[in-house]
Amino acid sequence: MPKSKDVAADKPQTKKSRVQELLNAGAVSVAEIAEQLSISKQAAYSLIGDVKRAGVEIAGVMKDGAMRYSTVKPKRSKEKTLAFGKGPVVSDAASAPTVAD
Repeated sequence: MPKSKDVAADKPQTKKSRVQELLNAGAVSVAEIAEQLSISKQAAYSLIGDVKRAGVEIAGVMKDGAMRYSTVKPKRSKEKTLAFGKGPVVSDAASAPTVAD
């Protein structure tokens, strides 16, 4: 019997996904992660590493004597710029030599 999508929605969130949500929300310290998830600081460091190994880029900033981590927002794509004709105008075709008169 195939599983329905409703079953997946009923599953509780994993600690890793909750850490990723905290990192996406803004700068958060390891102590804050540990407190919110009721885990040790070492476990919080491990979960941050798990999120990082999953391919999410994480940045750390020292603020008020504590390291605060957050996810790095991807830069805006150039699709919008290219749509308005401000992209590169170099063509792939080789240029033909010109003869001066």
